[in-house]
Amino acid sequence: MAVFHQQYLRSAIDIIEAYQFNEPFSVFLKNHFRKHKKFGSKDRKNIADLCFGYFRIGQSAISYPIQDQIIIGFYLTHSSDNGFLQITNPNLCTSIDAAIEEKSAFLQKPFPAFDASKIFVFRSDLTGAIDASAFNFSHLIKPLVYINIRHQTQSHITKQLSMQEVPHFSEGGLIGFEQQIDLTKWFDVDRDVVVQDISSQKTIGLLKDYLLNADSVWDACAGSGGKSILAADAFHFKHHFVSDIRENILEELSRRMALAKVPIQQAFCVDLSNSLSVQVAKQYLPSDGLDLIIADVPCTGSGTWGRSPEWLRSFDLATIELYHQRQVKIVENLLPFINQHGYLLYITCSVFAKENEAVLEVLAAKHPVNILKQQYFIGYPQRGDQLFAALITL
Repeated sequence: MAVFHQQYLRSAIDIIEAYQFNEPFSVFLKNHFRKHKKFGSKDRKNIADLCFGYFRIGQSAISYPIQDQIIIGFYLTHSSDNGFLQITNPNLCTSIDAAIEEKSAFLQKPFPAFDASKIFVFRSDLTGAIDASAFNFSHLIKPLVYINIRHQTQSHITKQLSMQEVPHFSEGGLIGFEQQIDLTKWFDVDRDVVVQDISSQKTIGLLKDYLLNADSVWDACAGSGGKSILAADAFHFKHHFVSDIRENILEELSRRMALAKVPIQQAFCVDLSNSLSVQVAKQYLPSDGLDLIIADVPCTGSGTWGRSPEWLRSFDLATIELYHQRQVKIVENLLPFINQHGYLLYITCSVFAKENEAVLEVLAAKHPVNILKQQYFIGYPQRGDQLFAALITL
């Protein structure tokens, strides 16, 4: 096995050095393995594990060679050794099952420049609503994939999973799985269950205390349609409108909505950060406005870096301001479409205050809007994402 672990390490180093951060690492890695078919499934799993461990430690050990950073990454992201540490750094084996704080302290001896606080180095921009230390360490743990149950009970789903011996996490109406599990083997995805993060499922809850006329909804930055399905199940809207800046995304959305049996009134492509978008949208939307507009706006995605930890190493802080400006423009272009008794649900998967609280401050200063609620949905205790949502009326 020693030879295999050394080979895995060399392959991981080669892959990391070749990666240029111009696409998600998961996409890059998938394409790499497609080109190099010599790797079997076990090889791919072990190499990917070493690579992601390297990215998960962020900039905490950046002064050390890649090999050392991979070893540190493995140590911090595992509670037992599969033989890798025994071959590469046996001194770390004795404490691999310790608490993360103890392991961080233990690393100071062999790696004195290691600084655990620099896993997530962007603390100056982090919202004060999130525990910075806990959030920092949360990136060492791979998030779960969660499902939103649509047409079956949770007890029925969990019974099926137990019968099939499928590992899962179940708590408070939520079911999560390890990322490598193929859910299509057991579920009719999009019809009976929807893959949707724990925090995403909770955003629609901001509306629970308000009277909503469930006639029309516009998912303005619809993506693949998860929020549209969530809104449809919660309120049974009569008319669904969806839009996105990417035409290919709308094709995938239409496919998913058809499987979910949620009819679309209109689907259209529009860049909502452009001032001309108002005129474009008017062609497709009801003249008397919408009862609900969902704006899951483009953002840094910093609340989801547990799933894409490569950005812990490559993110440019200047990007936050660019997203902030874009987010303000998008919401300003959406305001004319809220009807007299309607709501706008603003959502990001960012943990940066500039993209969340600061956007609301700008809107409140420039427009006669009422911010009814705003909340961070903290998912890392359940191995989920971090989202921000705010409910706005005129």
